[in-house]
This record gives sequence, structure tokens and C-alpha cells, in this order.
Amino acid sequence: MRINPWMRVALACGIALITSVGCSSGAEQNPPGARTVGTYGYEIIPEPNAFHTMHVGPNNSDNVWVALAPRLELDWVAETSFYVPEGPTYDNQGNLYFSPLFPQEDVSLVSLDAATGTRNWAIPGNGSNAGSGAVLILNDPDNPGAQIIYHATYTEAMALKPDGSMIWGPVDTGLTLPAVVQGERSTTHSFGFNYHPQTDSVIGLTLDGKIFAFDRATGAKRATNGQIPGAPAASVEIAFPQNVIDESNALTDMVFGQTPSGLSFWSVIIDVIFGGGSLVTNYFAIDPNTGLIYVAATADDADDGTTDGQSELGAIYSLDLVDDGVGGLEFQVLNSATFEGGTGSTPSVSEDGQRVFVSDNVGNVIALDSELNELWRLDVGEPLAASIAVSPDNDELFAVTRTDVFKLTDNGDSATLDWAAQLEAFTDDPEIEVVFQALTPTITANGIAVSVGGGKSIAGRALMLRVGVGLLDRETGELVSFAEGREESIAVTSVTPQGAICTANSPVRRVSGKALFDELTNDVIGGISCYKPVRNDLLVRDATCAAGARAENAATIADAAPASVNEDILQIQVLIDQSRAALARAVTDQDLDASAADALEADLNAAEANLSIPGLETAAASLLSICNAL
Repeated sequence: MRINPWMRVALACGIALITSVGCSSGAEQNPPGARTVGTYGYEIIPEPNAFHTMHVGPNNSDNVWVALAPRLELDWVAETSFYVPEGPTYDNQGNLYFSPLFPQEDVSLVSLDAATGTRNWAIPGNGSNAGSGAVLILNDPDNPGAQIIYHATYTEAMALKPDGSMIWGPVDTGLTLPAVVQGERSTTHSFGFNYHPQTDSVIGLTLDGKIFAFDRATGAKRATNGQIPGAPAASVEIAFPQNVIDESNALTDMVFGQTPSGLSFWSVIIDVIFGGGSLVTNYFAIDPNTGLIYVAATADDADDGTTDGQSELGAIYSLDLVDDGVGGLEFQVLNSATFEGGTGSTPSVSEDGQRVFVSDNVGNVIALDSELNELWRLDVGEPLAASIAVSPDNDELFAVTRTDVFKLTDNGDSATLDWAAQLEAFTDDPEIEVVFQALTPTITANGIAVSVGGGKSIAGRALMLRVGVGLLDRETGELVSFAEGREESIAVTSVTPQGAICTANSPVRRVSGKALFDELTNDVIGGISCYKPVRNDLLVRDATCAAGARAENAATIADAAPASVNEDILQIQVLIDQSRAALARAVTDQDLDASAADALEADLNAAEANLSIPGLETAAASLLSICNAL
């Protein structure tokens, strides 16, 4: 009987490793067959080897090509005075970027050394707390190997080099900050930039539905500002006891201060999460294949049957930048679809642009075609949170609710719910009554990166006491590794090029946990938390197992699916680069001796030398040799 490459890699890992250190060897993590591919390249859009924007790339797939380190530990926490609701993102020089909420320090963009957390530089703010979302990183096509940082607040846009020097800007977005009204929540938050290849533009979107565009290279205004349709979302009553609300607000007042209008961060963030008063409550997608722009928002006021200045319905819109007839461009809404229950999700687009996914606040994952015709919806049984992670492999999707992580398979005109994750963390703590998912899922080469929280349940709500990050087995949903951290995030499970995780500290559930159970949990903080790979030899194992399995599969479909194989080759090179860097760290940490590392390095070099369609089988053998050795 012939053992297929996935079985061979699984056998090589050994069952004992699964429970002791996590064996997400890439065997089950790289489904066989052709992958979904796009028609765009990576001259300007970076390869998805890390989070280069809010959800990895323009289409918001939450899919990275690197392996997550199967063992992580908390490395550093920095900039703890900031409440950070979005990001972080990374460039290829080892820098991390985030945009905070103040009031302790009025800055709109901060750069840190990703290895140490040391601040590199910061861009001053505008005194309004307008803020922005995740920072966009693009390649500089005029300077191969260099990258450019794109940043947009409500009123300003700019492009910078990694050293903080301006390429263009700050330039005016054309939006005006309204006067601060005491006791009223601002709707002037910017979600930052995304990239529109067809016009070589960077496009920004705001909480109140304003949309703007600038030339990527020069900063010139590309179009008259547009407006997303819809009405402010109807407020949702917060299902917390009043004492929890009061004590949570008092705690964030003490730690972070209040907004310029005198509101507490806890209530503001809860209101944004539940969509109250906003048109748009999350980032937006651009399909790099077609340039279609997808925004999840609210429906027009009258669409819910009542004209009252608010919307009870969610909606998704597709737009494009089109010729305005006088030599310029304008935003044009092309299609829309409405659904019961609002949404806080970011639309996610499949790699080929043929499918768009959004979730609602009722419990449905909704699949639409590129013209926003509904293809199917699947009710997972409880309200969904955040965006849908979309894999290019095997039609797999990953979604989260407030408590669970789910894997789905897109069958074309229907979907199948494959598993709910087994989040068995904090088993040593008698104070932990409930365990629940805590953040968006990220698809990696060797599993699903997640955050897991543990705490108490009050009035049906989970109050967090402890939190960490881990790796799920892609086939079973089992938690194969876990590392406890310091603070909760409401942003993304942001994976670095090294296979580490950094999260934006934005406590909500842990604020309430601390307020009610002060002695059971650490002080609430802001900033950025970074987890580093340990046992880098195991990271080499996982990355080479994933690369080897993918190479062997690609060799079998080279004639039938050449576009898929070419994309596989790009990902395998990323995994080889990651393995080489992890191998050096393993020697430094004394998890491998130099002579053993030299032998593995030789196999990596041999794999790289054969990384072409004719050499895939040879490359696979070299990579799986490393996998088996470790």
C-alpha cells in the first residue's frame, strides 16, 4: 500500500509529540488538490507571509503562508497606556505598526521594533481621538525590497518610509471633524487604508461611511469623497447588569482616561461592537482581481419598514472607482444585499474573487457571489463575531462566535459545519469556570491560530480573567498548543513573518472580570503584547512538513493546475525562508547543535535549488527529510 505524503508526515511526527509540544506538522494542515488562486501578482501587494494590513491582505482572507510556531511564550508588552482596538501590522525590516486611542499621549501612529517592543518613532495626532485602523504596508515597486507604510486618520493621509520620514503627506482627506459634544460618541473613526490595484490607489473608509482615495505613489486625490448608503444602526441594549457597566467604566476611566467628549472607553467600545449609531463598524475588502470594493454596513432607513432615522437591517455593498466623465474618478455603488440583523464583520473575499463572505449578528455565515447574489447561508447556532477566515485550500472557512471557533466547508450551493473547536486551556486553574474563544481565527500553514480566554459567567456573559494564544489542529479543532498571555484583544490574531503572534491590547471582557473579581486577575493594561517562538526546532519541523507536503501534492497536479502550482511554489519559498531563520534561532537557543543544523541547512538549500515544476518531487523529498529528522 502506498502511504500518501500527508499520512507519511503525520507518522513522522509521532503521537507523543501531539500532547507534549503540539504536533501540527502540516500533514492535515495542507489539504490535497488544487488551491484557489487569483489573477494578481505581488509586485505591490506583499506576499501574505504576515499581517500587512487589517486582515493580512486587501481581500481580508486572514490566511498567512507561514507556519505558526507550535510553542510560543509571552515575550514583551509595550506602550501600555494606549487602548489599541486595531492591528498591529508588520514590514519586512522587523518593524511593527499600530494606531492607538489616547488621551494619555496624542499620537495617531506608532512604530515599534518587533523584536524588542522599543519605540522607533510616533506621528503626532490631531487632538480629536479620531484615530485610525490597522496600518497598510505595500511594496515599493520603484525600490525592490523596500516597503512603504500608508496611514489615514479621519482628516489626514500619509505615506512613510520605515524610518518615519514622509514620502508624501500629510494631505487633507477632505473630511471635517465635527465639534466635540459632551456625552456623545464620535463617529469619526477611520479604518485606515486598503489598496486598489486597478487605479493604483489607497482607499480609506470611516465609521460614518465616508470613503476616499489617494494616488499610491504621489498622494494626489483620486476621486471626490464618496458616501456609503445606509442609516445609523439602531442601538442595542447592553445585556449587562448595571453594576457591571458602572464598575467597568470606572476601571477604564482610571487606566485609559475618557474620550474628549467625556465618555468611558468600555461603554464606547461595547457600543461600537454592537453597532449602535454607526454605519460601518469594521474594515472593508478590495478584490485585487477586479478592484471591486466590499463594505459591510447598514441598510437605508426605510428598508426595515420604519422611517425613524435608524436602520434595523445589515447590508453589504459593492463599489468601484469608475470614470466620472470629466477625466477623473468617482465611487459608484454597483450592487447591494440586505439581511436581518446587523453585522460587525469585515467582508472576506475568496482568492479568485468569486465569493464574498459576511456574518450577521443572528448566527449566519452568508456566502454571496461577486454581484452580491446570495449563494447560501449557514446558521451556526449563536451570534457571530468578526470576519470569516477564507482558506485557498479545499473550500474551508473559519468563523467565530463569542464562545466558539467553527470550521465550515463551502460546497458551492450550501455549506457544511465540520467542527467546533475544543478549547481546553486553563485546566490548572480552579477559578476558571468557562473557556471561550477570544479573537479572530488566522489560517496558517500548520493549523489555525486562535486566542482563548478563561473566566467567569455572569448573566450569560463571559467575563475574562485570563487569556492566551494557541494553535488548533485544522482537521479536528483540537487545541494542540497554548501559551498564556497578559491582556485581551478585540483586534485580530496577528501573525508575524517569523511565525510569532502580536496582539493589540484592547480589554473589554477582562475589564469586567477585573472590576468584579479584582483579586483573581492582573491589572488591566493597553499597548501591544508579543509572543515569541520557543523550541524553534519544532517550528522548522512544522514549516518543512507543511512545505514538503505541499510540494509533493503540487507535483501530482502540475499539468492539471499550473496556476495553483505556481502559487504553491511561492508559498514553499516563504516556508523555506522561515525555516532557515528558525534554524538559526534554534542553534542560538541550543535546541539544535551546529552540526545537526548544518545538515538540515543543506537539505533546505537542496529544496530551494529544485523549487520549480520539474524539481518539485526532489524538493519535496529534501523538505520531508528535515520534517522526518525533527
